[in-house]
Amino acid sequence: MTKHLGATGTLVLLCSVWAADRTKPEDAGILRPTHQSILETEEVQIIAREGEVWLDGKPLGGRQTPGTRRALSAQIPAGIHQLTWKSAEALQKIEFAVTTSQNKTAPSGWKVYRAHPPQAECETCHAPQMRNFKKLSVAETCFTCHKQKGFAEGHTHNDEILDECVLCHNPHGSTEKFHLKMTRETACKQCHG
Repeated sequence: MTKHLGATGTLVLLCSVWAADRTKPEDAGILRPTHQSILETEEVQIIAREGEVWLDGKPLGGRQTPGTRRALSAQIPAGIHQLTWKSAEALQKIEFAVTTSQNKTAPSGWKVYRAHPPQAECETCHAPQMRNFKKLSVAETCFTCHKQKGFAEGHTHNDEILDECVLCHNPHGSTEKFHLKMTRETACKQCHG
């Protein structure tokens, strides 16, 4: 069972992150992990767009990310951490908690992050240059592993909408069920008000 910090500590964290984040969601530089997520391992995988990546105020890897994005693995001890990404145009800060079997302390309201696809290499979906997907569309890439028929049965949308998986789903992982970018209720209201 996860222990939770008090609401006051969470409020301070929320305010500091909100004030420092100048990115729009579609311009976010940090693709994995997500803000206010709980990672249940000290071996943390970070995916970020081109720019500088800092962990707890120190450069991560000490250099800019090459190409359009970069995947990093880092040993990060249990506790609450801040990940900062910055480019010439934007700044994004997120906070996440790392928990272990010995230390399960995490802020109240934060959710466990589940990577997607689990334990896959970048090249499973991306071309080696990391600029594009291996297939012509995002949906074709997703349906390399996922069965299209099963997805159509589980959704209330037509195939045209289903071809735009990333409108609702985060291909790198999420704290929400089905790797949604937001709660299901919020996702539906994006189009259905």
